[in-house]
Amino acid sequence: MTYTISNDALTLSLDEQGRLLELSAPGIPNVIAAPRGLFRAVVHQGDNWECVAWGEEQEVRVSARDQALVVTCEHLRTWDRTLPIGITLTISLQNDRVLFASEIDNRSDGTVTDWVYPRIGAVKALDGENPDLLLPRHLGERYVRVGEFLKNYRSGLREGTRTLSESYPGFLSMQWLMLTGKRSVLYLSGRDDLFHTSFERAVGSEAGDVTLEMDKLGFIKPGERWQCPDYILQLYTGSWRRAADEYRSWADTWRRPVRPKEWLRRMNGYFLVINKQQYGDEVWPYETIPQLYEYAQDWGFDTLGLFGWYHTGHDNHYPDLDVSPTMGGAEKLTEGIRAVQAKGGHVTLYYQGHLMDVGTRFYRETGHRLEGKSRWGTPYYEYYDKYCASDFLRAMSKKPFATVCPTCAEWQELMAQRADWIHSFGADGVLYDQIGGMPPYPCHDERHGHLQNRPSLSHAQGRIALHKRIRAQVDAHPEFGYMTEHVTDVHSQFIDCLHGIGSYPGAQGTDAAGPGTCNWDMPEAGVRMMPELFRYTFPETLITVRNPAPVLSRRFANYAVFYGFKFEMELRYLTDRTSIGRDEFAADRVYSKQAAELRNAQRKYLLEGRFLSDEGLAHDQPFVKACRYQAEDGSLAAVLWNDQLTDQPIGILKEALGDWNAWATAEASGDDIPAEIPAQSVMILYKK
Repeated sequence: MTYTISNDALTLSLDEQGRLLELSAPGIPNVIAAPRGLFRAVVHQGDNWECVAWGEEQEVRVSARDQALVVTCEHLRTWDRTLPIGITLTISLQNDRVLFASEIDNRSDGTVTDWVYPRIGAVKALDGENPDLLLPRHLGERYVRVGEFLKNYRSGLREGTRTLSESYPGFLSMQWLMLTGKRSVLYLSGRDDLFHTSFERAVGSEAGDVTLEMDKLGFIKPGERWQCPDYILQLYTGSWRRAADEYRSWADTWRRPVRPKEWLRRMNGYFLVINKQQYGDEVWPYETIPQLYEYAQDWGFDTLGLFGWYHTGHDNHYPDLDVSPTMGGAEKLTEGIRAVQAKGGHVTLYYQGHLMDVGTRFYRETGHRLEGKSRWGTPYYEYYDKYCASDFLRAMSKKPFATVCPTCAEWQELMAQRADWIHSFGADGVLYDQIGGMPPYPCHDERHGHLQNRPSLSHAQGRIALHKRIRAQVDAHPEFGYMTEHVTDVHSQFIDCLHGIGSYPGAQGTDAAGPGTCNWDMPEAGVRMMPELFRYTFPETLITVRNPAPVLSRRFANYAVFYGFKFEMELRYLTDRTSIGRDEFAADRVYSKQAAELRNAQRKYLLEGRFLSDEGLAHDQPFVKACRYQAEDGSLAAVLWNDQLTDQPIGILKEALGDWNAWATAEASGDDIPAEIPAQSVMILYKK
């Protein structure tokens, strides 16, 4: 028997087992190639942490009412037991959306750890072809023909599966997944404004299809009746930007982004330096800070970010940090910062906000009470090692750190007070590492007082409280900036500027002609960088590129200008001191400074404008990327990027050129729009 709900925008059908049989829209035939069960639950009972109940193996009852289908299940069956856990799924149509609601009634003596719902699939084609997957990992990725990609992808939850899986809010920056064809979009999005630890997955098969899954770590306790935050699904003809707009509209109900401090809005480049390395090299003592800023200026950068400026060196001894007497002491540190500021520059100092060195006095006396606890009762450990020439350091000297449960008020207060300490040296801002993302570890130490006593709310809710406490302390100092690392929608709202991760160009575009030859791929074939996913959705967020090298290449500079990222380069090791002293990358340095000057000249668009992606900018040249920016005064500019090795015709449609009568690259400018854009260049088109 088939159960169907339908309106002018969507049709959805289930079979008597509660499996999704049909999902279609006007002009889009049924996209479900094979039915899949709608849910899966994982239960911890006794010594068994993985009692799995698959939706397609349950005894369910399906009923229809109004514009909704209701699926109920009185008990969950695993391979070896029946559990008194009831499931109620409500699937309703609301205009052009499908709303997936669910309630779990846990009458068992176990805990439901994972609630996987909804499962949408299997989908093999959109518009007659294997679709692409848009995944908001960091800033965004596109998996080309994802079903075919997953056939050869050897990662997954179980042996034999082909699964892309990532956590939110962590390495995933937003809570949605999307399949796209040439004209159709299938969009699945969460509506969780408490930000439980979650996973989003795309599961493939040998048939080349893909199933989208959402996994909420509910930790539903015995005797608890729990309503999962809703999910919505849309199937429509149009651009991925329509779904991004929908997501942004929802995010506006809870997201309240700060207006970044003006000097950070105007920042062109973040010149990151590790003064002292983990293994002991004191590469840049405090007396060299003015020299470092001269190097930064030579590259067109205007802000120094000092890491490892403390006596124990980078990635050591957190959070017990002290000014280094051997690098010059507090007086020399302050003198160096003031010298940079006297030249119009800015300086931020680093502090670690996520890790505790297990060898410190702080950890022994206090930190062990603040660490996030795994299900084993042990910390979630992370390991970081720095090395250059030593195999011993590379292979056998990884530094262990315990991760903090950010719910702990004692840690929140310590981090806030450290902002005052950083400010006392005259710094313009502080960068707290890693607290803009990282895996959202569920903490099992109930003494910490997690929201709802739920492990999966310990991390994101704790981080929100941590950000608010730090923000209040930072804002007590006018124009003092607050930075962190990683990109997520929830944590970025509190931050002036993000030290980006996953923000880098893919493989070099090719100058060969023909279909598919203009690629923007990551090193893994079939995966393309798509930073516009986050940049378009939350364009007010300031982000640096991630460039752990002592050079900003011409390509990296073009990528940053095109997408509106702050420049970044990093001096990390002794060899970097040698290379910059010898000016080994002179051609890149000259171009970097020219690109920075272009951005300063077109500041209202390229540094302070709103990134609009390629919305409204139709063009017919596949080898040139195009986007638009909108200034605060409402005026528009277009930016083009030719990543090819030869000059390319611009090919912008005549209608799009109407408002622009001037152009500029890093190396030239003019009044009449040229016919071509030079190889390996970015160009801005604007109205005088």
